[in-house]
Amino acid sequence: MDPIWDEDKFFRPSYVTSAELPQRTGPVSVEDIKADLSDEFSLVSSSSDTSQERNLESKGHIEVCLRVRPFTLLEKENESQPPKNSLNRLSEKTAGQQIQKFTFSQVFGPETTQEEFFEGTMKQPVQDFLEGYDRLIFTYGVTNAGKTYTFLGTEDDIGVLPRTMDMLFKSIQGRLYPGMDLKPHRCRDYVKLTKDQVREETAIKNSLLRLTKEVEERFFL
Repeated sequence: MDPIWDEDKFFRPSYVTSAELPQRTGPVSVEDIKADLSDEFSLVSSSSDTSQERNLESKGHIEVCLRVRPFTLLEKENESQPPKNSLNRLSEKTAGQQIQKFTFSQVFGPETTQEEFFEGTMKQPVQDFLEGYDRLIFTYGVTNAGKTYTFLGTEDDIGVLPRTMDMLFKSIQGRLYPGMDLKPHRCRDYVKLTKDQVREETAIKNSLLRLTKEVEERFFL
């Protein structure tokens, strides 16, 4: 059952003051502020981290890693033979087509542990991200290929996502802002709250958490 929100009760105030822009009195000439910045950008580009460039050149801009999961108990009992209808569909799709071969950056066998997989695939990109570089990593595979196990893992054997978050938070220890008076604004800005505004935000948060807990209790009961 979806919770019913009381807009008056859970009103979220905004502390961003609006400013009126001055009206233009006429056409604005920009000829005097035009500048050719190509030389400056070329200097910035040439002075970038050469070690990072060598790293990208040696690895390539895209890495594709293959992880082979072990057979399940059912697959072992069936001697790892796929169903006949799967073979028939595969034969129909590949009829008249040339067999394709694929090359991977790294291949991890069924005996690979979660820690070994993280060390071999995720640790360096996460370190690059902490140094200010953009990185994108995603899992891809057919159903029951082991994507969720690799990405999330289990409570006793966590996957790459929890290990990544652990690495990120450990890297910023000692550099966290201890106060609770900053409120995110849009995507790349924040607003500093007064003491009264902090109390208002705390009350709203507690109300939402209490409502969420009540909904969960009714759902599981």
